[in-house]
Amino acid sequence: MVSSGKDAPQAARAAEEAPTALLVRTPNWLGDLLVSTSFIQAALQCFPAARIDLVVRRGLEDLPLPHRGTILTFDRHAESAGAFGSRLKGRGYSHLFVLPPSFSAAWMAFRSRVPRRIGYRGQARGWLLRPAHDHRHPPRSVHLAQEYLDLLRPWMQATAAQFPARLALPPGWAEAHRPAELAAQAPFVVLAPGAEYGPAKQWPGEYYRETAVALHGAGWRVVVVGLAKERALAENIVQGLPEGLNLCGKTGLKALTALLAGAALLISNDSGAMHLAAALGLPQLALFGSTNPVWTAPLNPRAELLYRAEPCSPCYARVCPLGHLRCLVDLRPEGVIARALQLLERSAGSQ
Repeated sequence: MVSSGKDAPQAARAAEEAPTALLVRTPNWLGDLLVSTSFIQAALQCFPAARIDLVVRRGLEDLPLPHRGTILTFDRHAESAGAFGSRLKGRGYSHLFVLPPSFSAAWMAFRSRVPRRIGYRGQARGWLLRPAHDHRHPPRSVHLAQEYLDLLRPWMQATAAQFPARLALPPGWAEAHRPAELAAQAPFVVLAPGAEYGPAKQWPGEYYRETAVALHGAGWRVVVVGLAKERALAENIVQGLPEGLNLCGKTGLKALTALLAGAALLISNDSGAMHLAAALGLPQLALFGSTNPVWTAPLNPRAELLYRAEPCSPCYARVCPLGHLRCLVDLRPEGVIARALQLLERSAGSQ
């Protein structure tokens, strides 16, 4: 909805400054990148005539992200943010939206010399932006997608409910990239027990094991995904389960996306896999520990959240500062199993 009424002068100025070609500096974390598809979709609608390019961290460019132009890959290990920004000069951008909150992201924008560099203040970066916005809400009190969308307020007032984070897979894309171990397409449930951020976001491995055993007993094949360093954890989860599959370290981003697109359910911590499932519209159970679902819940009507709001939570710590991890330890597997079986039954009944 475009601004009107008392905001008409602002709307008129914004119309004069509508982007002709814009660049979006997307977040570095997989989960945040997926959340940012909410912003990208809104920008595509708001500026129907504009070229919309993306800057994406190397390793994440394989996702079929919404855009209307080019995906530019930034390898932060091979090139500085400033040097990359300098290479953006002369590409004709009128606006650059800086979604990550880091100083380096704003420095990249500044070095690009794009006339309008739009992002939030913080980390002493306000002088690099033009304009630098103040947050409209207390920190982490609204969904991250809404924080991104608020940067479009001079042109559009949009909500995360209007523009949920989504990935649209091209026809045949999932089939082309699905891991060979799942080529038969037997029904399966995916567990993602890792969390790159830290153990304060990880539901206990023995709980995942108990859940896997129960799902197998109910007739479901169990597939575990994650990083290579989580392979031993996954092996403990699927040990002794016929057709249990440990794919930790064996799925690139394309294969993981294709795998989730064919799954019946994902059970995970607050992680990149959680947001990937949400963007695909997959039934999912999201288990929250040290983080706040108000801020980072999956934007998915088929998602259910399990979260114990302990007096000490959300603490956003990587490691439990009190040493008890009660927010996750007290989230018992029997409750998760019951909810998972209900979701699977409901999903099967809707097909």
